[in-house]
Amino acid sequence: MNAKLSKTTLTVNGKRAGIRIDAGPWIAGVPAETIKLRSKKGCFPAEFRRALVIENNSDGRTDYFEADSIRLLPGHPLYDTAKSLAA
Repeated sequence: MNAKLSKTTLTVNGKRAGIRIDAGPWIAGVPAETIKLRSKKGCFPAEFRRALVIENNSDGRTDYFEADSIRLLPGHPLYDTAKSLAA
């Protein structure tokens, strides 16, 4: 996987998507060092789904919808870059 991260975009294998970088604070039970990359358009392209673990806890039965996100923890190849951009 070839991935590059900037303040507003994530590029994976040549495919770009707009993102927001969130560094918390998080609710109890979520590690404080967690950083989330959230899709600006709601969902990431299929290329991202093949290369990364995408999280989306939407529930259509209760009309709860959220944007796709990628959870980064220390040790992930993009973590240090995301941490510096989130500050």
